[in-house]
Amino acid sequence: APRGVARSHRGSGAMQGLPRHTPTVSLTELVDRVVHASYGELTSLANALPGQPEPDRRRELARFLHVTKQRLARLGAIAEWAPVQRRAQISVTCGDMLGQLAQHDAAFTDGADRLFALHSQLAWAKAPLYDLPGALDVLCRGRYTDMPHAAFEEVKNAPKAAAAREGAPKTEAQVAEEAKQQRAKEDREKRFNAEIRGRLLEVEAGVATGGTKPRAMKVWEISRGQAIVGVPGEYRAVLTLGGPPPLPPPPPEPA
Repeated sequence: APRGVARSHRGSGAMQGLPRHTPTVSLTELVDRVVHASYGELTSLANALPGQPEPDRRRELARFLHVTKQRLARLGAIAEWAPVQRRAQISVTCGDMLGQLAQHDAAFTDGADRLFALHSQLAWAKAPLYDLPGALDVLCRGRYTDMPHAAFEEVKNAPKAAAAREGAPKTEAQVAEEAKQQRAKEDREKRFNAEIRGRLLEVEAGVATGGTKPRAMKVWEISRGQAIVGVPGEYRAVLTLGGPPPLPPPPPEPA
């Protein structure tokens, strides 16, 4: 039981921290309003009744007494109901909760609208930036006049620069490196060719794991680490290995 009471106190404290959305009025101010309203109506009635017939004065007095009685009865009910078990505070808290929920709903709606607008802006912003002036220049004049002069000269002189680089004498280190790369390439192609021939022989002998070769399939050439196979009049394919076979370990150095 004490644990439940503690939980109730925590919940009431959290509810009291809600922003105030429900308009409230104190009991003193409410009584003052009722008294002033009744006094004002009675004063107006006292000034208006003299000189009127007796039935009219009785009818107006009865109406005033009836309205004032109902007003005082409502005021008495409120004065008796509000302090009992903090009912007024509960109703105010419920009103504050409803107002806070309405405010959250408006904030969520506004956030969704802003996100949709941002999505539309992003879709427009990520569109490619087309060079419309350049496209119109090419379509209408047949040339691109807005190209920078430096870029135009670079493109114009690119073939001459490439020819000059190719015709430049190579150093001994460059020649040695190219020769080394060429030997490595030839050695790799030889090992590829040997591996491909070995696998094709296994296929011909029917000992390969993938099965035998189709009868219509023909091997035209094995060179440069590739096998050219296919069916005459149907298709031709170039096959190679996924990688060179592992190299044998180097021989031990002489003692």
